[in-house]
Amino acid sequence: MAHLLGHAGCMESLQADLRDLQAAIADVSSRAGAVRFPSWKFPDKVSCDLDLVALLERYCYTENDPEFTQHSHVVLLELVIDR
Repeated sequence: MAHLLGHAGCMESLQADLRDLQAAIADVSSRAGAVRFPSWKFPDKVSCDLDLVALLERYCYTENDPEFTQHSHVVLLELVIDR
């Protein structure tokens, strides 16, 4: 599995999953209200206040920087947990 770390297709899939999760969270929150709980990934922030669009733009596949791309892949996995 380590050979997939930083793979463009895997990262695109994770980003799509995160967008889907965020849409589901927004749907439930619109009916039940936002849950004000600290973020697992960013404990200094409230989870419902994270700007997921900005995070997805920041942590994306970068062809010319494999180390940052691998780091971004891990961050995206952590964001799935956080959601």
